[in-house]
Amino acid sequence: MLGGHARARMNRLNSSGPRKALKAPDRPIAVRQEYITDLKTTLAVIPQGDARAVTAYRIHDADGVTQFTVSGRKYNGGRFCREFRDASGLPLFELHRKISLTSSSWAVTLPGSRGGHAELATGAPRLSFGTAVSGNFSLTFDNVAALATKRPEEKALTLVIERHGNILESFDVVDGDRKVAEVRESILYNKKLALRASSRRCTSHRPAMDVLVTPGVDMSLITIIAIIASDSVFASE
Repeated sequence: MLGGHARARMNRLNSSGPRKALKAPDRPIAVRQEYITDLKTTLAVIPQGDARAVTAYRIHDADGVTQFTVSGRKYNGGRFCREFRDASGLPLFELHRKISLTSSSWAVTLPGSRGGHAELATGAPRLSFGTAVSGNFSLTFDNVAALATKRPEEKALTLVIERHGNILESFDVVDGDRKVAEVRESILYNKKLALRASSRRCTSHRPAMDVLVTPGVDMSLITIIAIIASDSVFASE
């Protein structure tokens, strides 16, 4: 059986063209305004236990302080979703994955919500030569940090996630002409040496990820993107 890393390599088609520079957006971007960072911020997404554990991921800052936790996909009373919680344990979002024969899509909702009207964000694969390729996707949401004078349709924002890297996976979060965040495999936090081919064959290995967030961007939003990228590429259940 192929592990997540081996499957990731077999299903690789990276974004073409030069990568954009990491640069803060020209206006704040958020689904939760209280998590907009004022400074360039580094987070680490650390797997905990197995992919279905009560806490499957812990997200901490550069000082090791927990900012968010994410549950395993099948932990929430049989509901096929991940639950995002803040540092105190209060629920923030649920991430639902919709799987079809050819691709996956995602919906971010408030905790315990039912129905599409409660969606805060939706994710969809980006096609390359007519085929959906894991790790390349878009996330559309209402930017709650947009000016109050804007009409509802003007608040809609789509971020494009571009997959890069040959040995280490990397994902650029692109807003227009700039990269506002980056998610990448972490050499520092991964227990197995990331450059070793043998570590890629471990069926249970979910790599830790480093996350770079520019000023003016919601950290919880980029955490959602990091988990979608990990689920897509490393087949985390």
